[in-house]
Amino acid sequence: MEDALRRSALALALLLSGCTAAPVAVSRQVPVIAEAQPVPTAAPAVATEPDVEPTAQPAPDIALEPTAQPAPQVVALQAPVAPQAAAQQAVAVLTAVPQAMPDACSEPPRAPLPAPGSAGSQDFFRGFRDPFPPAALYNPPGDKRVALQAGHWKNEEVPPELGRLQGGASGGGKQEWEVNLDVARRAAALLEATGVEVDVLPATVPPHYQANLFVALHSDGDPAGQARGFKIARPGFSAMPAIDDRLVSVMNVAYESVTGLPRDDEHISLRMRYYYAFNARRYCHSVATGVPQAIVEMGYLTSATDRQWLLGSPDRLARGVANGISDFLATLP
Repeated sequence: MEDALRRSALALALLLSGCTAAPVAVSRQVPVIAEAQPVPTAAPAVATEPDVEPTAQPAPDIALEPTAQPAPQVVALQAPVAPQAAAQQAVAVLTAVPQAMPDACSEPPRAPLPAPGSAGSQDFFRGFRDPFPPAALYNPPGDKRVALQAGHWKNEEVPPELGRLQGGASGGGKQEWEVNLDVARRAAALLEATGVEVDVLPATVPPHYQANLFVALHSDGDPAGQARGFKIARPGFSAMPAIDDRLVSVMNVAYESVTGLPRDDEHISLRMRYYYAFNARRYCHSVATGVPQAIVEMGYLTSATDRQWLLGSPDRLARGVANGISDFLATLP
């Protein structure tokens, strides 16, 4: 009986011992879970230090950085627009410069030049004759091209700004423009035979005309009928005085040697030196600065001696003009 009781007690103890072990195991697992939970709980505690770092790099700051990046991006997007606008404005300015030239042609004609000796004429002509700013030589690559203007030819067709051009001299039954045109065409043929392109121009010069050379051909007149000879002048307000002086010098030598006419430099007039076709500052229909320019009074229509050349031997005059132009073109780069 006692043995039975002992066995029962032992079994009960064993049973109790086994049940305790299971809960202990569970209790060990629970603490593990409990420890696992404190770890996340501790993580914030440990993250207390990083919590300060996130303050330096907090989520809001991160959100602000992208916001800050778009700001530069917007600026970056606007930056190209600004240069484009600036470039367009620059193009507009550059485009406006050549456009301003034709606009001058459409303006009403300016007041006529004051008569010499009239009130205020000295002050006007003092400014009128101021030298042009220096200009680069117009000398594009390729074949040379020159202009021969037949003075007074088609005077009736000039634009309003040139409406007061005089009719020119006359003599031997010829009007000046006829003589000028005849010699210009003959000289053009000689130059074209050497490969030079030639524009024979009337009194109206194309707006701001450009070529390798511009020469205006005229025939002079003297009411007394005493003067004779030829003369050549360059613009008084030349933008390239050294080059224009060389042109005059070369043409003087060539024309005199071919024609045998005497030089009449003492009668070079202000009308020659400030010829309207030279005056790009005042007239739209004029020669552009940078173009070598000269005016030639080939002889006097009012002189019986000079008429022998002007009317009787125009080929010789044309040869003198063509030779002078060819010699000058040979000096260009």
